[in-house]
Amino acid sequence: MKERFSPSRDVLFTQLDDGSGVLLNLGSGLYYTLNRAGVVVWKALAEGECDMLELGRRLCASFEVDAAEAEREAARLLGELRRDGLVRTL
Repeated sequence: MKERFSPSRDVLFTQLDDGSGVLLNLGSGLYYTLNRAGVVVWKALAEGECDMLELGRRLCASFEVDAAEAEREAARLLGELRRDGLVRTL
């Protein structure tokens, strides 16, 4: 079974006018910034449980990027989000 991911419950997201975004971890009080690709990933996670393949597909649909690069970017971002407790593995 593929690993699936979801935002942690104690994280707030706001999208900014330039397409980037900000996450606030309510538990730690720390803010995080997301570029436009990060916002695509975060919105996909917020819509429902996602696996790495789905996140890569979303990035491919939003940007001119091949599937391998999209999956690498999604994996890199997910690693950071998981490390900081912003995303949970289901």
